[in-house]
Amino acid sequence: MDNVTIELPAALQALAQGHAQVQVSAATVAQALAALQQRHWQVGLRVLTRGGQLRAHVNVFVDEQDIRAQRGLDTRLEPGQRLLIVASVAGG
Repeated sequence: MDNVTIELPAALQALAQGHAQVQVSAATVAQALAALQQRHWQVGLRVLTRGGQLRAHVNVFVDEQDIRAQRGLDTRLEPGQRLLIVASVAGG
């Protein structure tokens, strides 16, 4: 497994000791988010359900590609890729 970068939105940075980016070692999105949760458990609670699934209001992109259009949490990661976590915005 190689390092990937997880980019956090401003709303989650306070829960990750102010970090805008977190480096983790992972081969899949699921492994990356689990590593993020181990390091910053409060961030993990906002991103993943108790069952380890992605929360409905959270979108995750790997190099600008929505993981839901790929293999979801099973999406494979290559060294140096970037995961971007984005909270859905609702309103009208």
